[in-house]
Amino acid sequence: MIALKPRATAVAAAAAALMLAAGCTSAVNQQGDTGGTPSRGGTLRIVQGADVQPATLMSQNNPNFSLTRTVFNSLIQYDHKTLEPQPELATAWETSADGKTLTFTLREGVKFHDGRAFTAADVIADLEIIQRAEVASQVKGIAKQIAQMKAEGDTKLTITFKRAMSNTLDLFLMMPIIDPKTADATFAGTSFNGTGPFKVEKYTPGQGFTLKRNDQYWDSGKPLLDGVTITVVRDSQSMLSSLKSGQSELALDLAPLDATTIKNDPAYKLVESDANDSVAYVGYNVTVPLLGDKKVRQAISYAIDRDRILAQVYGGIGQVTSLPWAPSSPAYDQALVKHFTHDVDKAKSLLQEAGAAGKTVNVYYDSGFGPNNGMAEIIQFDLTAAGLKPNLQPLQASDFLSKLRSGGFDGMFVTAHGFGQIGPATLLGGAFPFNFTKNASSFVSPEYQQLAEKVWFSPGKPDAQTLAQVNDFLLDQQFVSDLVTSTHTYATSSKLQGLSWTMLDYLDLDDASLAK
Repeated sequence: MIALKPRATAVAAAAAALMLAAGCTSAVNQQGDTGGTPSRGGTLRIVQGADVQPATLMSQNNPNFSLTRTVFNSLIQYDHKTLEPQPELATAWETSADGKTLTFTLREGVKFHDGRAFTAADVIADLEIIQRAEVASQVKGIAKQIAQMKAEGDTKLTITFKRAMSNTLDLFLMMPIIDPKTADATFAGTSFNGTGPFKVEKYTPGQGFTLKRNDQYWDSGKPLLDGVTITVVRDSQSMLSSLKSGQSELALDLAPLDATTIKNDPAYKLVESDANDSVAYVGYNVTVPLLGDKKVRQAISYAIDRDRILAQVYGGIGQVTSLPWAPSSPAYDQALVKHFTHDVDKAKSLLQEAGAAGKTVNVYYDSGFGPNNGMAEIIQFDLTAAGLKPNLQPLQASDFLSKLRSGGFDGMFVTAHGFGQIGPATLLGGAFPFNFTKNASSFVSPEYQQLAEKVWFSPGKPDAQTLAQVNDFLLDQQFVSDLVTSTHTYATSSKLQGLSWTMLDYLDLDDASLAK
């Protein structure tokens, strides 16, 4: 996969627009087996393990994968093979010679679900919303670099940044277009006024959504489905039972060991996303005295048996790693992915050097996400074997995410991150565990900031030498210990055809249908 180019020329953007007009679907990936001519009508029933988090809609968040692209749109999407930007609500874009100014041409005739016309002013208002301190977004740092925004009528938009950046377009990939007039109600979960293929008919917190077809959708003839239901089923085994009993046609992110049980059953499909953007990791609050010593963090990284986690928790879906990048990333280095191998003696030696043997450490995890439970148990066993006293602290999803965003863990935390599959700058400046300005580990380093800014404020693709320095720094400091690079999965009934997803793994149901 080719690294993301930071900007598209006017010619490339125009070509992309022509591709879309011709019916190109390269901005999403799809199931290869359609099973025949798509049919219209029917309601797709989805089960997922955690409730959506409306307050985090402007950030990438696993529970929102079923909602973000079904109810809303973005200005652009990325091609899955080249990472080149493709049109969505923007049909063309042009970048100035100095790389600081982007001019978008927006699609005409787009309406929000309430019938109000979508305009350039809405994009400006949404960008201002992302800039607000209380709004969580991994691309806030890009939005904060905006110096000026100007709408030229309803369909022209010019945005000027303070500096040229290597990941500017990531902002417009990741920002869903919400109705800015009802933004606070959206974040509160009481209104979901988007431009997407489905409207929210009902939302019951903790239980799920009922969606119905948007008959005024800008992409004529779509969606094919009449509606979608999204039901929260907090146990992976229960999600699997729902799928097998015919109560649902799609289960999002089953526990991998549950997912693998249907691999060879012709009644089902286990679809693995090609984004490879789910990286299991351990983070550390470095302000906790025990974890402030990098030798302790390195010891923990050596203590953890990544191969066991891959086999027993992820069912072999993925590969072990010591770095955050997907294999498609320009920062990926095959020679370094196994830098930290399972070495209990090395772990014990480092703990002894740091005077940390026998110390207690809290280990937090979101107990609502199946793989985290298995990882936490393996990590507990491994840390005990190395000479620490791990104290597992399971949390509900909302509590865990709140602490993750605020850096509020008083110990270690186990979860997964994305962004290893797009521009390296977005991970270093946006992903909660890595953000060089404020991260979940409370890790602060002038050297790290300098390296991250060098990657970020490159007018083109970051050079290989700088990315190598970043990798060396991450391996040495270990304020994040990456464990397994895996992928999100979609377990489906064979009745479901045309399932698609974006490069951020958001469900795209524009072409989805149910076989009669």
